[in-house]
Parts: sequence; C-alpha cells; structure tokens
Amino acid sequence: MKKALALSVLLGIAAAAHAQQPQGQTQKADMPELKQGDVDMAKLNAALTTKRRELFAQGMAGLSPEQQQTFWGIYSEFEKEKDQNMTARVALLKRYTDGFATLSDADIAKMAAEATEIQKTSADIRLKYFKMINDKLGAKVAGRFYHIDDYLTTLMRLSILDNMPAIQVAQ
Repeated sequence: MKKALALSVLLGIAAAAHAQQPQGQTQKADMPELKQGDVDMAKLNAALTTKRRELFAQGMAGLSPEQQQTFWGIYSEFEKEKDQNMTARVALLKRYTDGFATLSDADIAKMAAEATEIQKTSADIRLKYFKMINDKLGAKVAGRFYHIDDYLTTLMRLSILDNMPAIQVAQ
C-alpha cells in the first residue's frame, strides 16, 4: 500500500490547483504555487482513476481468473458511482476555494451539510459494493476491497484538507 502515497501526491496537486492561500499565509515549501487552470482536471481525474485501478489490481492479485472477472465486473459499477461522488466532492471544493474569503455563515453551514452528505454517500457506496463482493466472492475479498477503498479515500480526503485554505475568523 506504500504505492498509495503516489496517489496522495497527485491529490495534493489537485487540491492545490484549486486552492488559493488566505492573505498572510505562505505556501508550503514543498508545494509549488499553482493557480486555477494550471492543472487539467480531466487529465488529473483520468490519472487518479488509473492509479486507483492499479492499486486495486495489486490488492486483488491473488484472486483466481474467475474471481478476477467477477471482481472487475463489480468494480466497474463501483467506479461509476465513486466517480459521481468524486465529482460532487471536487465541485464543493471548487466552490469553497473560489469563495472561502467571502463565504457567509449560511454558505458555510450549507457546505458543511453537503460535505457530510458526500462522506455519507462515499461510505454507503463502499458498503453497497462490499456486500455485493461478499455475496459473490466472500468476506475476505470483500474486506480487502473495503480496506483498499477506505485507505485510498482517506488519503484523498487528507490531501484535500491539507491543501485547502482555512476560513479566517475575525479577531
């Protein structure tokens, strides 16, 4: 799973591509300063999808050819739902980073509710496909799937949170 760190680096770049630093804060020394438009999000999403598939392939390498076929059939449906959830997450991140300095209390409350719904949906999707995989391939394969997805989702969330600007509280 150490190769998943490459995913976190890519996600950090994605988040930084949309983030604008609050005035008075400096960029991290190890992150290049990126501006909106510096990263082609379609290409980045494709790269992330490819990397995610590679990591799942490594994690599921011990399956028989028949099990592999079953897993990847289920995974392709999972990936479609996961991508929809990711699109919602990126759209919310973009709205936040585009206006974090001027968000109203109502905007912040609405975004917090949306972020919570996105997290719930992500967990619901993972559990839905865990159950499908469990039914067809058993709990060990399903557990491995669950673990890999939870790990990658957590890396992505941490990378986004680490690179997004914080709302400034007036003192």
